[in-house]
This record gives sequence, structure tokens and C-alpha cells, in this order.
Amino acid sequence: MKKIGLILAIAVAAGTAQAKDNVGKLLQGVNANGGTGNRSISTLNVNVAGTPSWDSYGSANNVVIGPNIGANSHVIGIGWDVSLSTVGASWLSELVVSFEDSAATTGVFLTPGVADGFPGSGVYTSGGVVDLVGLSLDFTVGGDGVLRMEFFEGFDDISNSIDGFWDAGILTVQYEAIPAPGSLALLAGAGFIAARRRR
Repeated sequence: MKKIGLILAIAVAAGTAQAKDNVGKLLQGVNANGGTGNRSISTLNVNVAGTPSWDSYGSANNVVIGPNIGANSHVIGIGWDVSLSTVGASWLSELVVSFEDSAATTGVFLTPGVADGFPGSGVYTSGGVVDLVGLSLDFTVGGDGVLRMEFFEGFDDISNSIDGFWDAGILTVQYEAIPAPGSLALLAGAGFIAARRRR
């Protein structure tokens, strides 16, 4: 299982505006991930305003959403521009969101406030979409097309209680839509016919 808790947030050096060097380059343009052929690159923007952060990963109290991005889609980039706040003694570095397939077998965890081991509020941005391919953190959702996102606490101060909030902002997911095998066959056949007509 590929679940990395801190890598994405470290890529922006504790909230600065850009991903650094080889840690996490920003995607530049449509084919930055090296995608080729008939794949199309799409972007999903998730508004997180008012989302509470309850308990440890997997708790029934946690907010879980599951946007459908298409069967077997390849998640190639994640970006964030969010403001967070804590409740009580909870720290900003404890608010986490997962990006996974629906079975929770592959994906990444994002901790925007990774360097802020204190309570309060903070604003965090990736300054663009971080290239998961370059970090070897890209992954594919399952055949159901569901991108599972769970908002949780990396350290749960008080069970069954809200420890923080994603007050405002957007999480961005960039992904390649993978054509169904039948579509690929049709496209390949169309290419073959087009090639024969040119002769």
C-alpha cells in the first residue's frame, strides 16, 4: 500500500508557494506527466469549506467523499490552497486528507500544515499542482472510478470530537482518464483505416 503522510506537504516547504527541486515539481501544461496517445487529462476541484476533522484514519465519524473520476483513472497531480484551524490543543500538523482508490489500497495522504506543530490557524498552498509522477506517488483508482477522500486526524487528541476544520479553500486533483479497452480497439481500428486510405 502506497500511503505517504508527509511527502506532499514537504514538497512545498511548510507552506511556501512552490514545490522545490526534485522533491515535487509543479506540473507544466497538459503533457507534463508524459501522457501520450488518446488519454485526456482532467482536473477535479474539491471545495473543502467547513469540513470538520474528527478522528484517526478509518473512524466512522470522519468525512469521506467519493467523487467519480472514471474507471481506472490515473491520478498524476494534487494541489491545495486551503485554510485550516484547530480546536483545543489539536495541532495544525494533525489535519490530513487521503486520496485513494475506493478499496483504500493505494493512494497518498496530504498534510498541508506538516511543519506547524501547534494549535491555531494557518493558510497553506502548493502554488500549483504537484507532479505525483515525478515523486513516484501517482496511482490508479479502481474500475468503479471512485476517488476516496477521507478527512482525518494524524493524531487524535479527543475521540468522537472535532479536532479541527478545513475552513476554506480548494483541493485540486489532476488525472488521466484511461479509455475503456473497447474504446482503444475502436481508436486503433480507426487509425488503421485512416492509414490504409492514405496509400
